[in-house]
Amino acid sequence: MPKLPDSKQPKQPKAPSRTVLMVEDEAATLRFYLAGLRGMQEFRLLAAENGAEALAVLQSNPVDVVVTDLKMPVLDGYALLAILAERYPSLPVIVLTAVAEPGMLVRAERLGALRILAKPIKLSLLMEEIRAAASRRPQGIVQGLAISGLLQLLSWERKTATLTLRFQEEVGYLYVKEGELVHAACEQEEGLPAALRILGWDGAHVEFVSTCRVQPTMVLPIAELLMNIALLRDRQERREPPPAQIQPPPEPWYG
Repeated sequence: MPKLPDSKQPKQPKAPSRTVLMVEDEAATLRFYLAGLRGMQEFRLLAAENGAEALAVLQSNPVDVVVTDLKMPVLDGYALLAILAERYPSLPVIVLTAVAEPGMLVRAERLGALRILAKPIKLSLLMEEIRAAASRRPQGIVQGLAISGLLQLLSWERKTATLTLRFQEEVGYLYVKEGELVHAACEQEEGLPAALRILGWDGAHVEFVSTCRVQPTMVLPIAELLMNIALLRDRQERREPPPAQIQPPPEPWYG
């Protein structure tokens, strides 16, 4: 069979470059959204039936936009918004709700909802809002600077920030408060193991916001962390046996 000229070859659909997570407890409504949004070929669609499922999805998948209902079992939309504002402050969230009470809508806004849209909603409008939310630029983007160099700057200036790092198919989070690393998360790992994994990424895309709302799980001076990582890498290059595992300092005591 003769090969068609390049200009007449059928065009292959582009792989989705962004991801939207739909959180809705009513199965029929969720199926309606997922079927209607398939026209957004640039987005991969993920689904969760409540806030707890949504958090599990976020642990193992990079997500660009969350669209959530408010009234749900297990973990409702308000609790989900509060956790997203704490752990993922740069993640845009759109709320879909049939709730009419102004006080409840104000509460959702204060918890960090980017947009609050009334149900039922036209799919064309929802598509438009999702694309707009995904196009929002984060507060800061770091290019051409190693993760270790950025952390060193945050340490020197005693800055507070939440860093979102994307590397290949992985996404990780570093939480810095007044120049010290207080938490890290990457898929199922948290704390020091997650920090070590993230700091091993070369060429990660880094976004940040100047806030940190998580409760500290460790208080680790960044200079000490970077020094230990440099020693580990040096030993690996020399093929020397690794030293004893890095131990975080004792848990902070709050009297």
